[in-house]
Amino acid sequence: MSESRELPSRSSTPTVNYAHGSIFAPTGSPLLRLGGGLGIAACVVGLAIFLAACAGLKMSVALSPIPVILAVPGFILTLIGATTQKHMIAEDTHVLAAFFPCILGIAGGLLEMAVWLQWHMFAR
Repeated sequence: MSESRELPSRSSTPTVNYAHGSIFAPTGSPLLRLGGGLGIAACVVGLAIFLAACAGLKMSVALSPIPVILAVPGFILTLIGATTQKHMIAEDTHVLAAFFPCILGIAGGLLEMAVWLQWHMFAR
């Protein structure tokens, strides 16, 4: 009943260089990270504009195109990175995590632009 198990030889086991990370973990898509970063920046700028407008600075909403200008290229870069660099992405949730702030940045920026330009949302 005792089976002898062979231990793998030293040459067949992969070595891990801790200075450069693990050899098993993918590094991730740089386009996906850049797109998500632009989306996060759009959300932060949009939130700052919103808080400034709530504090009484009425002309702060004139900066509302900035979140849209940041989020649209972020959305496009995320889409390109998710389709062209699919082999570099470890999990699909990373793609969703990059799309989410881009969509929020676009929606928030457009709502702030609606306040600034006095767009009528609903017919009266």
